[in-house]
Amino acid sequence: MNLPPNYSMKSPRQRTLTKDVRSRYNNFCLFGVIPMLLHVQELLSRHKPTELRGTLELDELFRDYRDVSPLGPMEYELTAQASNKRIAVTGKLTCKLRLLCSRCLAPIDELFVIPFEETFQVMKESDPEPDEEDEVVPVTGERIDLRPFLEEELVVQLPLAPLCKEDCKGLCPECGTNRNEQACACKTDRIDPRLEALQNWFKPE
Repeated sequence: MNLPPNYSMKSPRQRTLTKDVRSRYNNFCLFGVIPMLLHVQELLSRHKPTELRGTLELDELFRDYRDVSPLGPMEYELTAQASNKRIAVTGKLTCKLRLLCSRCLAPIDELFVIPFEETFQVMKESDPEPDEEDEVVPVTGERIDLRPFLEEELVVQLPLAPLCKEDCKGLCPECGTNRNEQACACKTDRIDPRLEALQNWFKPE
């Protein structure tokens, strides 16, 4: 799988979520939970799970990918549960993507059903960072945008080298023929350049 040039390997887990006055969400009047956005204090005071269901468009996420195309929006079914200043979000993500075979470049339409689990630790800015072993995302703001976490989970679950079938023969490196469909007359045996001079020793004079 080819990652887009502007893709960052830095996980959302490595970024503390803080209140940003430049955020577009600060212009909204929020009461509880809206799609992709969790209201921290509302969840902490509810003491019962909150269901989140909806869809997320993927066109922008995969805009710079050459070998992945969304065949529709991603559906999410999540539950957010707050306890002891921690918010656990669990559920599943479902979407259909068109990938390209890493050997022959044939399109592969695949349905992905991905379990999702993330835990957020509500903190003050003066609190020390949680231990890495806790595997929690520190949150110091009033809202949590789930979108980057859902997108990251989908991206990391994509196969690095998808195959149309296990025994895919791939493309001929010489003429580009799809060897799953037809054979070609190209010689693909390559000799190590360091040993190429030795092949003449075994030819009859």
